[in-house]
Amino acid sequence: MKTLKRAVFFVLLAGILLLCGCSGNSANIFDGKLRVVTTIFPAYDLAREIFGDTAEVTLLLKPGTESHSYDPSARDIVRIDGCDLFIYNGGESDAWVENVLKSTENVNSLRMMNEVEAFLEENDNITQAYDHDEHEEPDEYDEHIWTSPKNAALIAESIKRAAVKLAPENKTLYENNANRLISQLNDLDGRFSELFAGEERYFIFADRFPLLYFFKEYGLKYYAAFPGCGSETEPSAQTIAFLDAKLSEEDTVKAVFCIELSNRKLAETLAAENGVGVYEFHSCHNISADDFAAGESYLSLMERNYRMLEEVLKQ
Repeated sequence: MKTLKRAVFFVLLAGILLLCGCSGNSANIFDGKLRVVTTIFPAYDLAREIFGDTAEVTLLLKPGTESHSYDPSARDIVRIDGCDLFIYNGGESDAWVENVLKSTENVNSLRMMNEVEAFLEENDNITQAYDHDEHEEPDEYDEHIWTSPKNAALIAESIKRAAVKLAPENKTLYENNANRLISQLNDLDGRFSELFAGEERYFIFADRFPLLYFFKEYGLKYYAAFPGCGSETEPSAQTIAFLDAKLSEEDTVKAVFCIELSNRKLAETLAAENGVGVYEFHSCHNISADDFAAGESYLSLMERNYRMLEEVLKQ
């Protein structure tokens, strides 16, 4: 049914684009600014830092909404077709993008997953794997590449190159903006490396786990209730029992972690049973409406993570 609905959507899309007469590569129409369209918050934030006031940067995924079930509206498609640069992540959540790009006219695009080394999703430390071994899923690449500050720096470098190609007259500005951003990302990476030096304990996530790249970057260990793009919301009794038992062991951090925009139900249950706190680890995949209005950035959200982890690891 979902496949049929998407097929109908893209037939309608083709008609919309034909009627609108939209075309890519139409730079500098609105107030002399480039038009950059992004799918998710990390792309949006890095792009606005690098382009500065020279571009109107649009975020398609509305703050506070579920990122993994996003489908573009007809207006979103028109924005993509008429932009100067379209930045998307790639991966399972962006499966719709390839069809859109086939339906539009020569859109200049940047796929972030092409700019870094992608890792396959890991199931060994996802406790649902213990419940569903008989229904193994095919291997998928984990799409949450930006959670590693080093990857974020690589993506920023790629956006800078795309920006210079679009508007070479702004080369100095783009290079200065990118160099400042990358320096801040490298500093953040160094601080995380120092914070986690010698850390051997397991982190318990009573939630999805979209932080594979972060944890691999710093050699951290974890157990989680669901994979990063998992659609499950209700844990099995076996999952609850497994995580509960792990929290009582010596080799675990005495805290329960959840991600942004989580319902926190499982985390709060496990925390209450074990007398520990619940802590939000922001993956930066999406952002709340309040944080967006307050001007929070990838760097500020990661700084929030740093302060949280610094507190937790002292316990």
